[in-house]
Amino acid sequence: MADVAARLLAEVTGGSIGALLPDELQARLATWDPADVAAACANVLIRPQPLDVPSIGLALNNAALGAHWLLAFEELGLPRGLAVYEPGAGASEPVLLAAGAYSGGAGRYVTLNLNRPLAAELRAKLGNVKLDWTIIEDYAQLAAVHLAPASFDVACFHHAVNDILQTAVSEPRGLDTRDIDWWPNERQMIEWLTQDAAAGRLDECARPALLAAVGQAVTLVRPGGWLLFDHWTWEKYRNVAWFPWQLFTDLLPLARSWITTAAMPLREQPLTGRDPRWWMALRRE
Repeated sequence: MADVAARLLAEVTGGSIGALLPDELQARLATWDPADVAAACANVLIRPQPLDVPSIGLALNNAALGAHWLLAFEELGLPRGLAVYEPGAGASEPVLLAAGAYSGGAGRYVTLNLNRPLAAELRAKLGNVKLDWTIIEDYAQLAAVHLAPASFDVACFHHAVNDILQTAVSEPRGLDTRDIDWWPNERQMIEWLTQDAAAGRLDECARPALLAAVGQAVTLVRPGGWLLFDHWTWEKYRNVAWFPWQLFTDLLPLARSWITTAAMPLREQPLTGRDPRWWMALRRE
């Protein structure tokens, strides 16, 4: 873990990830205590995420996560000029940073990003990202309407399983997940997901939505390509009354079981040093 943390630190502070960060963040990074920066990079390897994260940690979280995704691309030996599909990026840029760094700007990145305010927030972060990137404002379940089959090397579900499930249980209840301000509404979405899980209703909306999104990704990824998933929870939510701690800590194993029983042409491969409770790599056969 120490070697991985050192690599993340190097990528964020002077490497290919750091070069893609917004100018304002790069300027702030140069003024911070190196020990605090190193701790921020190491923290992204911890699951659940630490309880008390300093402001530097929050500012660098996505950059360090991007470096960790970069290492996953390296381990899987993806093509350097890779094409990356990401369902539901929201305003989170780690996969896009990893794609830009790994490809040296020669790659291609597409996200289907339903929520318009989050898509706008993502666009605002990408001034130094040079690769060919596209944000399509639509459901991940409709990806094949917009994109050609077998045209991507990897589909990356970065902390996306929970968002897909939250959207699926919220829209039938009348929430407009396309235009809402996501963050003030997320607690309600999570509570609805909790209610459906407790009532045994995940098969009604949540499971079909996730399998549809994964099925679209399978269609878009070339044979021999990959579907990659990560997930985490924040330690600060462990004892919060409304937060479904056990559901969220087991969300990726739950997704794995659904995908396995759906009999898709996918085969799991462990990733070095990554807990399968929080990471999943599936090869498209």
